[in-house]
Amino acid sequence: MKNEKTFLMYKLLVLIAICLSGCSSGNDDSLEQQQEDEVTLEGNYRGTWSSTTASATFSNVSVSAKLQFGGADNILTGSFFISSDYTVCCSAGENDGTLVIDFDGDTITSFNYNDVITNCSGTFNGTGHIRTSDKALVIDFTGNDCDGDHVGQIVLIK
Repeated sequence: MKNEKTFLMYKLLVLIAICLSGCSSGNDDSLEQQQEDEVTLEGNYRGTWSSTTASATFSNVSVSAKLQFGGADNILTGSFFISSDYTVCCSAGENDGTLVIDFDGDTITSFNYNDVITNCSGTFNGTGHIRTSDKALVIDFTGNDCDGDHVGQIVLIK
């Protein structure tokens, strides 16, 4: 009788433990994950720029960016540098241009780089994705500056 009572008590405790572990709301978890992902997207990035024009090819040029969330959810803004160490390469300002990146989940729905390089300013637009393995921002873009019409890709890794 005592063993039977102990066995029933054990089964009851296991059942309660299973119920408690399964009672969390999936929405809370996904909201927490989304907030965690957003926080991890802010910060300093290093990466590469590759593009082609009719007259030039740029392969794996070192770039860097300092990004933070702008006024609205899912919009990263910040400074862009044509260097791997967050220093100005080619302008008289504090950066080589500014970025605005809008995303939905792991999809970059809009990318804008306003290039302020001295005597070679331009505008670049594109879309892309956030690579799940390392949270890299992978952006396919087009744009125009003194080198002509660019088609290329930027990869930024935190």
